[in-house]
Amino acid sequence: MSFTQNLKAQFATQDTMCQNCNVAELSAIIRLLSSYTKSGVVISTENEDVAERVNGLLSKVFKRNFEYTNRNGSFRLLIDGDFFSDTVAPRLMLFGDDRRLFTKECCRGSYIRGTFLAAGSVSDPKKQYHMEFDIKHKGYAEKLCQVLKRAGVIAKITERKRRHVVYIKEYTAIADTIGVMGAVGTAMEIYNISIEKEFRNQANRQSNCEVANIEKITKAASLQIEAIKKIEKKMGLAELPETLQEIARIRKEYPDESLKELGERLNPPIGKSGVNHRLKRIEEIAETL
Repeated sequence: MSFTQNLKAQFATQDTMCQNCNVAELSAIIRLLSSYTKSGVVISTENEDVAERVNGLLSKVFKRNFEYTNRNGSFRLLIDGDFFSDTVAPRLMLFGDDRRLFTKECCRGSYIRGTFLAAGSVSDPKKQYHMEFDIKHKGYAEKLCQVLKRAGVIAKITERKRRHVVYIKEYTAIADTIGVMGAVGTAMEIYNISIEKEFRNQANRQSNCEVANIEKITKAASLQIEAIKKIEKKMGLAELPETLQEIARIRKEYPDESLKELGERLNPPIGKSGVNHRLKRIEEIAETL
C-alpha cells in the first residue's frame, strides 16, 4: 500500500469528537464524490476504506442503513433523490450557509479529513514533501483553503486539466494538516523524517567540504613540489635562504600535509600564514627561472 492508502485506511477508522464532526466529514465527502442520476444521487469511489467510511457515517448521521455495491473495484452507494434533497442536503449543509460546520476545531479537522478521503493524496515523506487535494469546483477548493487557514495551515491553489488542486509543500504544514485530521502519530513520523534528512544533508555538506579541502590541499601541494623540483634542477636548493630550504625539504617529504601540519614540523614551529608565505616565495622564484 502507498503512503496515501495507508493514511486513508487509518482515517477510515478514526473516531470523531462529536456528532457535528460526523456531519462535517460526511459533508466534505459527499460534496466531492456525489453525482446526480435519474435513480438518485450516487456516491462513488475506488477506495473500499472510503466506501466503508461513507456508509458508516451515513448510518450514524441519518440513523438508517445504506448499502454500496462493488463493481470491479468501483464502489457505488445510491441515495434516493427525494431523501437526499429533503434530508441529506439540508442536514449536511451542502447548499447555502455552512458556517456551523466549522465552529469547533475538531469539526474543522473532520471536514479536512473528509476532503482528504475523497480527493486527497500525499507523497511518501521519505521521498518528497507534497500533499494535494484534487477538487473539481473552484468554490470547494477555496472553501478548503479557508478551513485549512483557520487550522493554521496555508495552502495554495493551482489549476490542472480544468480541475482545481489545493496543494501544500512545506513538511511542517503537511505534518500539521495530518495531525489536525487526527493522525498525530503519522504527523510526528514526518517531523522525525525531516530531522533525519537534515542530519544526512548536514553530514553530506560536511563530507563535501572535507573533500573539497583535500582537493585544494593536494592541488596546492602539487604546484609547490613542481616549483621546488624546478629550483633543484635549475639552480639547486642550496642557493635558497635557509628558511626556504627547510620548508622545501619538508614539503617534498610530506606532500599530503596541510600548511598547519608543515609549520609544526619546522624548528622552531611557525604558523600557517608563515608557511604559506615561504612556499609562495618559492613559487615566485621558480617562475623567474
